[in-house]
Amino acid sequence: MTNQQYSAPHAATTTGWAEDDDGLFTDERSTAHPPDSLVTLRFLRDAVVRHARIWLLLALIGVTGGLATYFVLPPPHQATARLLVTTREGDDPVKAMATEISLATSRTVAERVIALLKLPQTPDDLLAEYTATNLTDRILEIKASAKTDEQATKLATVIGQTYLVFRREQISLDERPLVKDLTAAQNDLALARQAVIAAGDDPNSPRRPGSPEIARFNAAADKYRFVQAQLLEQATRASKMNSTRMLDAPAPVKVSEKRTLAIKAGTGLIAGLFLGMGFVIVRALISDRLWKRQDIANALGARIRLSTGRPPRRRLPFTTTLRPAQARHPEIRLLSQHLGQRIIWAKRPTPALAVVSVDDVPACALAVAALAVSIADEGKHVLVADLTGTGLLAQKLGVKEYGTRDSRFSDAGRRIDVFLPDPDALPPEGCYLRLGENNRPSGSGDVQLDAAWDVADVVLTLATLSPAIGADHLGSWAARAAVVVTAGRSTTAKVRATGEMVRLAGLEIDSAIVLHADRTDEGVGVTEAEASRPTADLEMFSR
Repeated sequence: MTNQQYSAPHAATTTGWAEDDDGLFTDERSTAHPPDSLVTLRFLRDAVVRHARIWLLLALIGVTGGLATYFVLPPPHQATARLLVTTREGDDPVKAMATEISLATSRTVAERVIALLKLPQTPDDLLAEYTATNLTDRILEIKASAKTDEQATKLATVIGQTYLVFRREQISLDERPLVKDLTAAQNDLALARQAVIAAGDDPNSPRRPGSPEIARFNAAADKYRFVQAQLLEQATRASKMNSTRMLDAPAPVKVSEKRTLAIKAGTGLIAGLFLGMGFVIVRALISDRLWKRQDIANALGARIRLSTGRPPRRRLPFTTTLRPAQARHPEIRLLSQHLGQRIIWAKRPTPALAVVSVDDVPACALAVAALAVSIADEGKHVLVADLTGTGLLAQKLGVKEYGTRDSRFSDAGRRIDVFLPDPDALPPEGCYLRLGENNRPSGSGDVQLDAAWDVADVVLTLATLSPAIGADHLGSWAARAAVVVTAGRSTTAKVRATGEMVRLAGLEIDSAIVLHADRTDEGVGVTEAEASRPTADLEMFSR
């Protein structure tokens, strides 16, 4: 494959990049992007507004998911049982109710309920299905969950009854140590009585204080009376505590379906909004993609002369050529008209314009194809070069094989020649060609390309650039270029590299175009160097 497949005949003029006082390229960011280590509320607001579709979609998914859980995972039926609890006198009510809750939710109670109802569950599973809560200092509420209201009511009833039985057992256990103490004190008193009688004294007569038997008997009698009083007091307390009873008959908890649906929908909405906005904000903070015209202009080093909306994306199956409806699309028509205005019509050199697509080849192919057709409709001969490596522009004009082909539309009388290089070939390392008077290299070796160039009234080129290859081959096709960037699709490094490659190839960036412009963008897209130039010129003139 020869060099002429990528290099074609046009002279290139060199333009300078905006430089500072030290001769270095300026790299300043506009106020549209937050400075390093600083995030403004305006920046976050623009990100949220820009990607409203994302977080609104996630919010809608959250609402749908919340409503779906009501039908897929319906809430369990619940029933409550309330008990009136009597605790020991003098005990702290808060600590006493905490003890009662612990008793009601003990594994022993759960095991007994499982045995009574013959449930196929473990104690831990059952403990997860009911709760015990103190409503007041004396009212304990047991809430149980089950598949139906009847099962929930039965479960709450059995749990409450089992708890009352278990509680009485624990209260009765408090009397056992006192009963043992009373029996021991009674035995000690009997032995002391026998000792007094053996000493010749009467236990019922007045006691002599000096007798050791009498002293032992008095101590045993005092201990017996003390333990007996404690046991009596414990029995009184137990009688009061055993008055704990079921306050209300267990009944199902009535739940409003509308309220439940509203809660689930609201929960899903909040979760969706949180995830959506969180995703949008985090992506905006870590992304290096350019959205603002000012940032794109500074990175590219050229003024943004046109901003359009979203180009068409729908493609009909088995349809590759340009359709009239595509050419009439508002965004494509605006883009092709703007590119047509950037062509300088002169006899020599041959009018030429190179369109460099940074990230949206299909939209640029539509625009260049529509421009070529509109120029051909005026009776001019158009030479189109597809240097994108995709062949999309050539397909829009009816050419699918590489080389130079005549895509004449006989029914419309158009004359368009399309040059499509071999996709497997690489461009040459340099394009140092000797140009003839009609801006094509003498003896290029491609007869069809030379013939097309001789009769061409205008040359349109669509290209994509790669830092690994460079843009030297583009310098022989045109001297002026229009760079097309899609907002939010390219990084700062990619846009800056594109501008540098175009300038190093000797082309002037005559126009920069932004596709799918950000609706929050309020900048005009003028580089910092160009914006400050009038002030500097005015100062020099005043001097």
